[in-house]
Amino acid sequence: MYVCICHALNDKKVKAALDQGATTPASVFRHHNCQVQCGKCVPTMRSMASEHRAVLVQQAAAATTIAAVAATSATAPCCGPAIPEPANAEAIPAYAVAAE
Repeated sequence: MYVCICHALNDKKVKAALDQGATTPASVFRHHNCQVQCGKCVPTMRSMASEHRAVLVQQAAAATTIAAVAATSATAPCCGPAIPEPANAEAIPAYAVAAE
């Protein structure tokens, strides 16, 4: 789909510019060595840029979550985080530990 008819910029070219670091319509135009002509494409490019930023934020959050899970699993070899034993575990009968 064409986003900018004045410069024949389609959505793939805009996405490529966004992937390479463009964050605004002006930076997309600079990436393609052109300038805004009529401006009808600017709102579409703005929405594409904001969607691209949202995806990047979501991917960063997912990577952080995966890293946190990996760090937790490295310290606790079983299925979840290690549960500390009560300080007086040897003095408490086994059936009473669950009440803590």
